[in-house]
Amino acid sequence: MRFDGIKEQSAFTLVELVIVIVILSALGIMTSRYIGTGLDIYSDATDRDKSLNSVRFVMERLRREVSNALPNSLEVSGGDQCLTFTPIIASSVYTDFPISPSYGNTGTISPISDYNYSSGDKAVVYLLSSDQLNSTDKVNPIASINTDKDILTFNTAISFSLNSPAKRVYIIQHNISYCFIGDDLKRQVDSGEYVLMAENIIGSFKVSNATLQRNALVKVYFELDFDGQEVPIEQTLHINNTP
Repeated sequence: MRFDGIKEQSAFTLVELVIVIVILSALGIMTSRYIGTGLDIYSDATDRDKSLNSVRFVMERLRREVSNALPNSLEVSGGDQCLTFTPIIASSVYTDFPISPSYGNTGTISPISDYNYSSGDKAVVYLLSSDQLNSTDKVNPIASINTDKDILTFNTAISFSLNSPAKRVYIIQHNISYCFIGDDLKRQVDSGEYVLMAENIIGSFKVSNATLQRNALVKVYFELDFDGQEVPIEQTLHINNTP
């Protein structure tokens, strides 16, 4: 019996199917490794960018706050792990002030247009070291300020020990601390709670006191850890003000 018009149909053999499966498996393994490597690189780059952005934020925050610190108020403690300073709220020049040997409970200054009095504000005249922040002959609480903001009133009769060469008076209130604690950098106001500023970072602080040729300097050293690779970053901050 003849079957005209019917053609033979070809098909994959078992060997061919096995070869195709092996090739596809190899391509799948290579592709997954390629994608995995790319994801690892992306993850590492993202982590590095996150750490660097955190350091940039901290450096800018430090620069702004430290540059406006009260002259000679900076102090390093805790084995160079903590930097404490007193930011300036406002500043002016005094014309009539209770400077030794004079005593008085008021002082006349140039008007401060952008200053709003707050309970706890203190007046500082010619601070020479951070130890003098608790001295009543350098720092005294302000009881009130008149509406023209040119007369300060103190609680009692006081006397500042030394006259500022430039007749400067600074108004302060809080102390601020930046501390490396473990692998974190934290910020503290007075004796309040620590606030996290940056993670996975270590470092140190160093203060260079003012000289006749320059203002005081603060050197900040950061060290980041990228998969066992240490990346050092240094920043030098200038104190803008003088006593």
